[in-house]
Amino acid sequence: MCMATPPAVLAVDYDPNDFAVEVVEYIAGTGIPVDSISGEPFNNPGSALGRPTLMTSGDGSYIRLGEPVVVLPVAPAYRSFELVTVGNGGHLTLKFSHPVRDDRNNPYGVDFIVFGNSMQGVEAGSAWRNGNPEDVRVTNTCYTEPGIVSVSQDGTNWCTFATGPYADSFAPTAGYRWDSANNVWAQELDPTKPIDPQLTVAGMTVAEMIDAYDGSAGGTGFDLADVGLDWIMYVRIDDDPTSGATTEIDAVADVSACGDYRHPFPAGDVNTDCRVDMGDVAIIAEHWLECTWNCQ
Repeated sequence: MCMATPPAVLAVDYDPNDFAVEVVEYIAGTGIPVDSISGEPFNNPGSALGRPTLMTSGDGSYIRLGEPVVVLPVAPAYRSFELVTVGNGGHLTLKFSHPVRDDRNNPYGVDFIVFGNSMQGVEAGSAWRNGNPEDVRVTNTCYTEPGIVSVSQDGTNWCTFATGPYADSFAPTAGYRWDSANNVWAQELDPTKPIDPQLTVAGMTVAEMIDAYDGSAGGTGFDLADVGLDWIMYVRIDDDPTSGATTEIDAVADVSACGDYRHPFPAGDVNTDCRVDMGDVAIIAEHWLECTWNCQ
């Protein structure tokens, strides 16, 4: 049995404001499930605020009831205090404390990330039993409950990702990196860093899939350029009326990168890499005394 308990020291530099901080509106649809352990319904919208879940627990099937479990693509959050369900015909509206921008340096063009509890399938005959993630392989099947995502600057006028991406879909959340040399869970993965949207994972071990996330905690990435907005402050998740699935939401994160609200370009940063150094001086020297208007 591997060590399920994560390290005490977290390695990710994030701020509480990197995540949605306010529930603006929650209309619970029908079909809200209940927690299989506590019997509590998944109808607390506050569960969608803050960072995504890092640790959950065994449900008594493949893993002993109450045993600590690191959230993984094959072991998602599933408790009522970890997630909120939109429900059939319902919706959830969340707000950030600051404008989430279409930042030029965001990896893969992704500006915000929605975390649900989608789950990656495993090869036939295997199951996740809270053991060594090098021993279980995943398939190309991701079990999703897609919700329709819309964004707004003012909470009134909305732009919708009508053809996707969708909430509660690929990529399933991962809480920690696996240290294969010592067979323990190591550094916390970054929920403000997106994965490559083109990533394919079929045939990988769970450990290899986590490595392929390249330090990211997963989640589904959204590019504001796809809906023609430079910035937003509100994110709404609606039930897909064409589906019987009940979308679950764990968190919504602003992607962290050079030039964002916490890492602005300093004065003198000519090449926009968030530092002023000889690279900037070289650019200024190369163009010294150039003039394009009123140059007398």
